[in-house]
Amino acid sequence: MINIRHILAGLALGVSISACSDLDIEPKNIISGADIYSEGGITAYMAGLYGRLPMEDFCVSDDGGSKNGFFGWNCIGWDMVSTGESVNRNFTGIYIPQKGYWSEGYKVIRQANVLIEDLPNYSGTLNEAEEWIAEARFVRAYTYFAMVKRYGGMPIIKVPQKATGNDQDLWVARSSHEESIDFILEDLDYAIEHMTSKKINGRANKFVAAAFKSRVALYAGSVARYGQQFNYSVDGVQVCGLPEARANDYFTQAYKASIATDEGGYSLYNGDADKENNFANIFLKADDSPESIFVRQYNINNNVHSFDAVYCPPRMTTTYGDRYNVTLDWVELFDGLPLDETTGHIKTVDDNGNYIVYNDEKELFANAEPRLRANLMLPGETFKGITVDIRSGLIKETVDPSTPIQKFVADDGQTTTGWNNNQWFKDNVIVTTKDSRNQDPYEVNGVKININGIDGPANGGSNSTLTGFHGRKWINTNWSVAETQLHRSVQTWIDIRYAEVLLNRAEAAIELAQNGVATLDGRTMLDDAMECINKVRQRGGADLLASVAELSDAAVSNVRHSGKHSFVFAPNKAMQIIRVERYKELAFEHKIYWDLRRWFTFDTQINNYRRRMLAPFMFAKGATLNASTGNPEGKYIYDTRVCERANNSLTFATKNYYDQIPNSERTLNPLLVQNNQY
Repeated sequence: MINIRHILAGLALGVSISACSDLDIEPKNIISGADIYSEGGITAYMAGLYGRLPMEDFCVSDDGGSKNGFFGWNCIGWDMVSTGESVNRNFTGIYIPQKGYWSEGYKVIRQANVLIEDLPNYSGTLNEAEEWIAEARFVRAYTYFAMVKRYGGMPIIKVPQKATGNDQDLWVARSSHEESIDFILEDLDYAIEHMTSKKINGRANKFVAAAFKSRVALYAGSVARYGQQFNYSVDGVQVCGLPEARANDYFTQAYKASIATDEGGYSLYNGDADKENNFANIFLKADDSPESIFVRQYNINNNVHSFDAVYCPPRMTTTYGDRYNVTLDWVELFDGLPLDETTGHIKTVDDNGNYIVYNDEKELFANAEPRLRANLMLPGETFKGITVDIRSGLIKETVDPSTPIQKFVADDGQTTTGWNNNQWFKDNVIVTTKDSRNQDPYEVNGVKININGIDGPANGGSNSTLTGFHGRKWINTNWSVAETQLHRSVQTWIDIRYAEVLLNRAEAAIELAQNGVATLDGRTMLDDAMECINKVRQRGGADLLASVAELSDAAVSNVRHSGKHSFVFAPNKAMQIIRVERYKELAFEHKIYWDLRRWFTFDTQINNYRRRMLAPFMFAKGATLNASTGNPEGKYIYDTRVCERANNSLTFATKNYYDQIPNSERTLNPLLVQNNQY
């Protein structure tokens, strides 16, 4: 079996390789037909195309740059800072991912078009020529979708353009959004019919094409159903927005494509009995997992990334770190936490407004959903030989843990006045603004204890988590600190996994059921949706849906802090359930940002939004020092509130539902009409 990783390692034919898949494919007139159209030549050429696919993986940023935001090592900014999933001190505003992705996309499309045009001439002489055509059409569809979901209707170019000496001959106007989506779906249908069923890590097959089609068609159905107020037409061409009447058609295609993916034999990863470790290993054992459908592999010799060095807690990396600060808003979506039914917030105070005292740093999360624990580096847990220490300060030894302590500051999502303005806090709590790794310890009964946790939260100018949480998903926790360096990470990125396909299927089924299609191909839509959701929940250790009646069309408030899961906006209860499930399952995978755009809830959900944190405080009285970990142990209270830093208000502008077409491209091609509000 050929592995794409080995193809990349030995790639020739004028294709240069550098970090993060920076593959430069030579134009057709440099690589001769004899070179390309042999088994080795076409394999290497296609590997180059895969290396240039606009996959949102470890190596993306908001910097347009020479690669339009892809294939760069500096991944400090990612779209999760816009959605309420995370924040870091470098990126506190709205992030627009890979802005300006255009010219690089059309380079890939041209190379795919070369194959699609030429390969029919080699049918019968080149082994599996028809399958190579189908694979090239998958590459073209994948690349076009990266642009269509950003801009709407695109110029559709089906054959390599020929240079005539007249630039005007190369100008192509934008097709409608609908024509662009249908063109992508047509390519994917061709790929599903003609591609091989053989599985090769890093390459597509017919089941990968089906899984990707479920993503594309689900996107299209949502835009048709929810995006009508943002439709935009120029000269009779609807360049932004899809006809509302097409919604059920697209959802039907998404549903059927999800079903077709099952024929590939994929399944949820369940290789470990412990549910927390099992979920974590989905991302550490991606190459051998039955859940991985489409991946990008990395190789230390030519294709690396820097995710670990940039996103580990500072103590766990040789450089950078500190950029993976998961928000309390996201954490509160999970089961097993003590939530206040009125607000949906984690309940760390009693009915009288006094803090609940916990016996140690682990107790609050002891019953949390294993899937949540697998996504976080929680206090008291050990990774890479380091036991996590997260604490915002110490309560003086003069205060007994049995003392009722009123909450320091309102947790209303807007109050940014620090708890240190509270008089009781000033008198009884010790904090420091020094770097958490280099602070003056506080002596209690002859024992020297750090005031703040070495891993945060960060106060003042200190560099560590801003939210009280460090993320874990994707981090190679098997590495030592010394190994955690820039340009050395090689874990595989999973672009499509089976859990996403199940959730695509469930969402499409709910949409159809709520809009007149109760059954499809012998399946009852809501029953099927419930089964798919419960498969994902069961694997993650979440509460299961007890009855299909829970997937109701009852209205939800869409007001933050108004009850359980109120952070996630939706038109009704069933849609909120599936959207929350996507938030939990697919977080930190570059999926939620695009979900909010296709649901058209971004501008209301992320409106005057301030990220929230969990701030732990330990009682100095009774505290001891663990000799093996070096961390203090004692009783805790937790304060919930807006982040002390990165507490700015976020609002997603409606113009960002469709990106701005680069003005440089409009200069080159005057037929390109600009999107609305730019």
